[in-house]
Amino acid sequence: MNRFLRPLRVAAMASALLSAGLALAAPVNLLANGGFEDVGMDPGVQSLAGNSWSTYASLPGWSSSNGIEVRRDVSGAAQEGLHFIELDTNANSIAWQTVTTVAGAWYDLSFWYAARPDTGGMPPGTNQIGAYWNDTLLGLFDQSSSSQHQWVQYAFTVMGTGQDELEFRALGRSDSYGGSLDNVRLVNAVPLPGSLLLVVGGLVGLAVRRRR
Repeated sequence: MNRFLRPLRVAAMASALLSAGLALAAPVNLLANGGFEDVGMDPGVQSLAGNSWSTYASLPGWSSSNGIEVRRDVSGAAQEGLHFIELDTNANSIAWQTVTTVAGAWYDLSFWYAARPDTGGMPPGTNQIGAYWNDTLLGLFDQSSSSQHQWVQYAFTVMGTGQDELEFRALGRSDSYGGSLDNVRLVNAVPLPGSLLLVVGGLVGLAVRRRR
């Protein structure tokens, strides 16, 4: 395994405890414009008109090759906010952002992906995208299409090097139909409080003993 990546450890029991009253303050997103809500370089947040879409050479915080297609209630709806992006304009496109981190520190990365609605008759893989951290592939993402977006969240823990690049690439058929992306977040990986770790550790140990 690449030394800058590690599997994300998900603890359902920890989540239940947090929701019961031990929740911590939401960490700050280190990415600029992670929800693609701002489409203009002028000061202030600028939005698309309702039921419209447009292609941009870049967005605040994001650079691109072949442009970034931003949509608002066209061929699907955003997972959060008003906008989402599609990573296939007139050809397969790439969106990336460079972010300043602390070398050797761990960060939690998450994003929401969905196939473009009503593309079930397209060739297999038309909606595939790849996510990369410093050119290291985190994963390939694809799904069957339906009449509406079926948003799925994916999460990873990555290591900072001081200056890092997060990149999303359209990898399906280059035909202007591609996968959708929204709500991209990179936050400091904060360990659970010691008391909560003890409780979760006890529960996990109990689960292991029961399996045995």
